[in-house]
Amino acid sequence: MTTLILDNGSYSIKGGYAEDEHPQLIPNAITRTKRTKRVYVGDLVDTSTDISGLYYRSPFERGFLTKWDCELAVWDRVFSDSVLGCTPSSTNLIVSEPMFNFGQIQRSVDEVVFEEYRFASLVRAPATRLAAIGAGHAIYGDDGGEPECVLIVDIGHSFAYVVPYFRGKQISKGVRRVDVGGRMLTSYLKETVSFRYWDMMDETYIMNAVKEKCCFVSSDFYRDLEAARGCVGGRNGGNALGLDYVLPDFTNSKSGYIRGQGGEAEQGMTDVEAQVLPLCNERFAIPEALFSPSDVGLEQGGIHQAVVQAVMACDESLRGVLMANILLVGGTAALPGLCRRLQSEVQAMSPFRVCISMPEDPAAGAWQGGRMLAQGQAVPEGAAYSPPTVAEWQLTRAQYQELGPDRVAAHFERFF
Repeated sequence: MTTLILDNGSYSIKGGYAEDEHPQLIPNAITRTKRTKRVYVGDLVDTSTDISGLYYRSPFERGFLTKWDCELAVWDRVFSDSVLGCTPSSTNLIVSEPMFNFGQIQRSVDEVVFEEYRFASLVRAPATRLAAIGAGHAIYGDDGGEPECVLIVDIGHSFAYVVPYFRGKQISKGVRRVDVGGRMLTSYLKETVSFRYWDMMDETYIMNAVKEKCCFVSSDFYRDLEAARGCVGGRNGGNALGLDYVLPDFTNSKSGYIRGQGGEAEQGMTDVEAQVLPLCNERFAIPEALFSPSDVGLEQGGIHQAVVQAVMACDESLRGVLMANILLVGGTAALPGLCRRLQSEVQAMSPFRVCISMPEDPAAGAWQGGRMLAQGQAVPEGAAYSPPTVAEWQLTRAQYQELGPDRVAAHFERFF
């Protein structure tokens, strides 16, 4: 019997089988085009040529799954032969959920999995818990199992969570949340360039591509801000921070490209035809909101302060180990320079040696942890902590029908 791992994020679903090396990324939304009014479910948006002014309908609201009609349509697409080719009755499912998920949402997930799709068994866990299972591989190398003590920093689409774990159990008093994620950064970028250059408020798809291709986290914000003085994209020349982003014409290019890096799309478009978005300090000023949420009107500390607060809220004997075992995951964590900047900021505030690791693909951190759980973790000889196996964690459809929703919730809570 196969095992399917589904990291059900609010921006994208990372799905794949335990035998796969990497997951498939499927947008977790239903989109509708502005001009033709055509509707696309999940990854079908990639087939559209009319992406200007796309309207998004997400199953998630403020990071929690609330619109089941939308989510069921996306899951139907994900499980279809065109994407994952899943046969639920002969498949075990490992699915992620948000931190501090509401009980009613958890019961809805269990009901849909077992009664709507009729999966053979289910493992449900927070994405940070699954990421903790795969933390040893990122921190210690190929032979590393789940660390006894680890701090997960998950910077996702809606929020950034800092969650300490000791022997597989969440230390609740140390959990911290920063209300800045990938969605807010994209909105902040849209507002900034709409005020300065072109009106891009309806162009979420394009501006998200601009953010992923052009933005980075500065190691010294004020130095780079001074260096960017007087820079307007790549027009003034000689400023390494400035670049021009050529907006798509939907004939040669679909999401746009950085001038000089467009390949065939750039060869097919003349300078007269190109509509250029100049970028300079926007490239690093937008991600700075992760470290200074007051820039976007939030009265919160940055992610570096959340990390220090989370560690200091834990028992004194664990603080040094937590600082040495920090894992950075989440789609927004892929911003260039973020891991290095977070390391320097936390080290400046901490009396302990700080070591922050990041997997090769931080967006798939939770999925890789679920894959390791499904395959079985190697436990070093003499280890003080033995992580749970998938056989202990999973709940079969027969057990679900026997236990009822309250006891099902209690079963899964034992493991995080």
